[in-house]
Amino acid sequence: MTLLLTECSEAGVIMTADSAITKIDGRGKIREVDQQGWRKVLKASKVRAVVGYWGFIGRIASGRFDEWLENTMAKESYSDVPGLANAIAEALNRASGNKPLAQNECVGVHVAGFHSWPDGTTRPVFFHVHNGPGHIEVDHLSQPLPQGERLVEVRPRLVAGPREMFQPHLDFPSSQVSLSDNLRALHQGYTTKNGDFFYYSVVWDALDRSFNYLNLIPGFSIPRDPKSLGARRGLLVAALETTIRVYRCSNQSNIVGGKVTALAIGPNGYLH
Repeated sequence: MTLLLTECSEAGVIMTADSAITKIDGRGKIREVDQQGWRKVLKASKVRAVVGYWGFIGRIASGRFDEWLENTMAKESYSDVPGLANAIAEALNRASGNKPLAQNECVGVHVAGFHSWPDGTTRPVFFHVHNGPGHIEVDHLSQPLPQGERLVEVRPRLVAGPREMFQPHLDFPSSQVSLSDNLRALHQGYTTKNGDFFYYSVVWDALDRSFNYLNLIPGFSIPRDPKSLGARRGLLVAALETTIRVYRCSNQSNIVGGKVTALAIGPNGYLH
């Protein structure tokens, strides 16, 4: 498992992830958390794109999945970001024996870069290559008190739909909304998160409210320059580093941890 974040904005595309890889035994118990050496965000050398992954990658490649994915991108034939997403989906299906994985074995690959929108203008796009739907449901348990109910327990759980063959899904821009709605989302910053993201969502929601409040102070801005790709990359890195520190301070296994890697692409290429 991992925490993988991808943002598409007017400034460009940013993808960031931690470096921890969790190894699980046959009973579903954590056997080891490897926080060194794994590359979870990769450049696509043939097209202007970045690629990251999350989920049960051990069901696809018995060795290092980052090397498998890099080799796949090097040898497959494609000429644009949609072609890359499709090539990765086909390679994942071949590696899994052209049959769906087990019910809870969710695997996904983020593919983001620049491509033409329906109006012919080149802008950031985001594909999510995955093997079936899934989402987090949260049960809130409360205790009745004379002055009103009190929340006593929160139980998040993964709800996975049936596993399917891998397919590339164009999540952004969405074909379900108008061009103006997609442009509005691009202006605000469209962010996708996958992996072990529930704790991140809770922490970042509180931080985001704090940042919005601070931004009301004249002369204060976070990120430093909302239109700067570097500043937005720094904010995403800070979000992930904060989540890693939360894991370190808690009694949870550090399945999100290690070092943070981030890659960004602007209209003129990769940001260094």
